[in-house]
Amino acid sequence: MRNLFPILMLITNLSLNNDNNNNSNNNLIHATCRETPYYSLCLSILESDPRSYEAEGSDDITTLGLIMVDAVKSKSIEIMKKLKELEKSNPKWRVPLNQCYVAYNAVLRADVTVAVEALKRGVPKFAEDGMDDVVVEAQTCEFSFNYYNKSDFPISNMTRDIIELSKIAKSIIRMLL
Repeated sequence: MRNLFPILMLITNLSLNNDNNNNSNNNLIHATCRETPYYSLCLSILESDPRSYEAEGSDDITTLGLIMVDAVKSKSIEIMKKLKELEKSNPKWRVPLNQCYVAYNAVLRADVTVAVEALKRGVPKFAEDGMDDVVVEAQTCEFSFNYYNKSDFPISNMTRDIIELSKIAKSIIRMLL
């Protein structure tokens, strides 16, 4: 029984330290998201990713930036899948959808990749530029579709989402400058 007491004290101490760390990171998440243009979206993305609570020390903001860049990447992949579906169901949209596919391929292969590497290497300016480019690529896609077709852009909601995500990522990255 005497050996059990120190073990219980150790477990209690570890759980209290873990709660304090999570509370501290939760405060950081809220403070960070308040500095972005889309607070609620920022909060939902960061709070849903366990890496937000594992970040420690000077890497906190960098980790939050990486999480948001990953959200941009995920949305890009989702959009590219949707573009392929639309091309199959609407062959007449092939030209503008292909241009959109090229634009989002650039987001994945260049903009997101550069942003991740820049954040990991401590060069946030290049990451910021990458997130600016995401907005340009998304707008280019929408413009090309509207230029070739007079109907509504079928992924305008997704375009809005990726633009908002990239603006949040850029806001977080700017905190590192």
